[in-house]
Amino acid sequence: MASRGESSLTDVLSELLPPSESRHSLSEPDWLHEKRQEAGQAVKELGFPNSGIETWKYTSLHRLKKVDFRPAEIADSTADTTVMPKLEIDNSKEKTVIFINGFFREDLGTYKNTVAGIKIEPLYNNSNMLEKNQEFISSYSNDAFAALNLAGFSDGISIEVDDNALISETIRLVFIGEHRDPLLRNIKNIIQLGQNAQLRLIEEYRSGVSDFGLTNVSTNIVLQEGARLNHHRLQNEAISSSQIAKIVASVEANASYNSDSIVLGGQLTRLEIDVALTGERATCRLNGLFSGSGEQHIDHHTTVRHQVGDTHSEELYRGILDDKSRGVFNGKVVVEKDAQKITAKQASNNLLLSRTAEIDTKPELQIYADDVKCAHGATIGQLDSAALFYLRSRGISEQKARALLIFAFAEEIINTIPVDNLRSNLERRFIGHNQMSELKSEAC
Repeated sequence: MASRGESSLTDVLSELLPPSESRHSLSEPDWLHEKRQEAGQAVKELGFPNSGIETWKYTSLHRLKKVDFRPAEIADSTADTTVMPKLEIDNSKEKTVIFINGFFREDLGTYKNTVAGIKIEPLYNNSNMLEKNQEFISSYSNDAFAALNLAGFSDGISIEVDDNALISETIRLVFIGEHRDPLLRNIKNIIQLGQNAQLRLIEEYRSGVSDFGLTNVSTNIVLQEGARLNHHRLQNEAISSSQIAKIVASVEANASYNSDSIVLGGQLTRLEIDVALTGERATCRLNGLFSGSGEQHIDHHTTVRHQVGDTHSEELYRGILDDKSRGVFNGKVVVEKDAQKITAKQASNNLLLSRTAEIDTKPELQIYADDVKCAHGATIGQLDSAALFYLRSRGISEQKARALLIFAFAEEIINTIPVDNLRSNLERRFIGHNQMSELKSEAC
């Protein structure tokens, strides 16, 4: 893996700007070209986050700054698919859309835009979606990675679900990274559900074992009145790769956003989720499960904004950390002045499997209304020695006993995922192939 000095992430902007032909600059509208230029300049002025910024206090970019990234180009989408990670796909229930190194590969997926009520295509092919979402696309505030994403995004997905459309098939987006060079992959996604629409979406990030890239993802979600989105996000990239991602969701009256975030891979992962509940009886459920080993660093930041009354949110995040890995969870709940009669629950539970593993957890409540019910809690613990002793007394090996207890800790999150294929894959991750029923019977 090539390396260079501390300024490499900023220096790479000289290659990102002006937009190259690999980013469809010949067909993009003038306003987008101008916004790209502005965003590139903003990154140079902002610099990259450091520990002096409160929200980056526990996450260092030191290693990323040493990597000689180059922007992904459309030619990189022709990478050798024989070295790609194997994908287990249930074709009877899932429709897949596949991206290679940030670019859409229609020939590899199974979704062909034949499902009634939903339209899925590369973002650049949907000029109406680009136009309707100028505000989101152009927004980066003081976020250097959001500005970098705008300056350099090459592709992404556009999903539109019609009013009253109940999509029975699961849509599975698979973003695969694999290249001998450390690629910088900027991806922008926009997902919109019409009134009373329903969709189940899997968003999966995978990579080959030799991938050293950085994936920078920006996703905007809009749920109109009465819509429901079940969003299952899996980050299982190579341990040598990194990911910075941000999800911004707007949830209107009677709509529901249900999110499961699973992080297993990557040297450095940071995921920000910002949800605004903008209409009465809007709800969101944010569940997260992350497992780290070696020197992995996994950072979750969530913000739920109760902007009106009679809204509800629940958050449950569980972390499992071994060796010298480190986890971060910062969960913020904001209740606006007129948002009366809201309920908000938040819990962060963490399991440390070694003395050198670390977790930094920080719940935050910003409440400006009087009639609210808000609760939060955080726990940090180790494997239950009494439970471990009991399992050993039943003839179960220490390795299997530990695996069973770790799975029991993760199971509450895994069991909420209503996708059989994804759920069984996670079970095998924590227990091992074909050992689940055997272990449970031994423990009884």
